[in-house]
Amino acid sequence: MERANKHLILAKLETEYGTDPTPTEAANALVTAGDPTFEVINEPVQRAIPLAYFGKIAPIAVGTGLKLNFSTELKGSGTAGTAPREGCLFRACNMTEALVAVTSAAYTPNSVFESESVTLWFWADGNVHKISGCVGTFKISLKTRDIMKVDWEFTGIYASAHISNVAFPDPTYATVAPLIFKAAGFTYNSVATLVITELMLDIGNTVSRRDSANATSGIARYFVSDRDSKGSMNPETVALSGLNPWTLFNAITQANIAAAVSGGAGNIVTLAVTGVTLEAPKYGSRENVLTWDLSFNINPTLAAGNNAIVITFT
Repeated sequence: MERANKHLILAKLETEYGTDPTPTEAANALVTAGDPTFEVINEPVQRAIPLAYFGKIAPIAVGTGLKLNFSTELKGSGTAGTAPREGCLFRACNMTEALVAVTSAAYTPNSVFESESVTLWFWADGNVHKISGCVGTFKISLKTRDIMKVDWEFTGIYASAHISNVAFPDPTYATVAPLIFKAAGFTYNSVATLVITELMLDIGNTVSRRDSANATSGIARYFVSDRDSKGSMNPETVALSGLNPWTLFNAITQANIAAAVSGGAGNIVTLAVTGVTLEAPKYGSRENVLTWDLSFNINPTLAAGNNAIVITFT
């Protein structure tokens, strides 16, 4: 009998799109949070054949993609200047990696149509799915006194032989301690005294596919075709002289968000969000304390783009 909660994901950056670089359990195993979900994207072709009886001819199955959703901890590698294992995932979400030896690993959005991709091997107990040509999108979910997490969604090329029975491997995980969202130094619009309990940042990538009659699967590749970044936060209300969300909303003021959480050298995570414009503010409550429930868009400016959500590990 197989276990429903026995999962493993290996991830490795591809040198050539759609070509499996063969990730290993020793170097490429991810620490995941919760149960991943796996899905086949299928677009069956119907056969419109007139019949002398009720019913219709069975369609022809045409798999167009394989999708994997999962969560990981947001944390560094433990060595400043070295990419975390999840670095390849950020790169496959159109984030450019910049490594500075013994100093930092930074991930900044790019707008390249055909950027980088990863191969994901996903074990559901004794069943392994191998998904190549994966690109995706992510959300950063932060709650006070909880582990900082990233929710990922990746889509890759469909292959009829994507699944097989392979013995569950013995992975070697990165042992860096997870980070708790506290002592974050959170600021919005340069106000550093706001009391929030939740912050969500969504890079908002649009993943599209290029159909090609020459491709084995009929699909040349998946790629990021656009970005619509957004987020939300829930600060306690303050005097309007300190922060007036309606003024910011009415003026479509582009503000910044910043936060940094430290787990020691090599495991300090800094978030820099640029071009935040509020949607219409709403009231909420937390422990009978009045709050603002603020949803926002993250917009490029005329002067600069590709800086919506910048993630730096030091």
